[in-house]
Amino acid sequence: MTATQQTNSGNRVVVNTSNLSELKTTCDNSLKEFLKEKGYDEMHTHTDVKLILGYVGVIFCAIDFAYSWKYPFNQTKWFSYISVSIYALTSGLALLYSYLVQRDTFFVGYNKAKGHIVSAGSSTKRNEPVYRLTLTTRPIRGRQDPPVFNSKPLEVKRPFATWFYEDGEFANDKFQQEVAGAIEDLLNKKTE
Repeated sequence: MTATQQTNSGNRVVVNTSNLSELKTTCDNSLKEFLKEKGYDEMHTHTDVKLILGYVGVIFCAIDFAYSWKYPFNQTKWFSYISVSIYALTSGLALLYSYLVQRDTFFVGYNKAKGHIVSAGSSTKRNEPVYRLTLTTRPIRGRQDPPVFNSKPLEVKRPFATWFYEDGEFANDKFQQEVAGAIEDLLNKKTE
């Protein structure tokens, strides 16, 4: 069975209910689509940072390849040491960025009309069919009189059985209804 199967109707999503990864991915994708429908434009900052780090490492290795192609190894080995070190460093930095900065965040979106940014992250624990969703919001930088202040994260913790039937069909409307309520609670919650 594929990660997510859509039937002929196009709206029915069926997943393997014994696979936590499929369940989590289905919920994450539904939340992304819901936020986009509500006017949130996705920000790709996390992806951009990791791409830039990857490109820097690959560019140094490509320069090393071209240099090694033209000159003998003994003459170019010092540059090979440097390029391999830079590649390892940029790969390590991308890994650290994923673990320390991005963490479980799968969506960061902004809504200029409302003047805020919403971040969504999710996680599951091994052998525990519970979806943990963390929502945070902050004002768009430079905005005068932002309508939403930095908020404490709002956590939603529900079993997957809340949104999936026994046959694996995803109850998208029920999920999005609950997410809409959580986002409304988040936007109404201000920091002290």
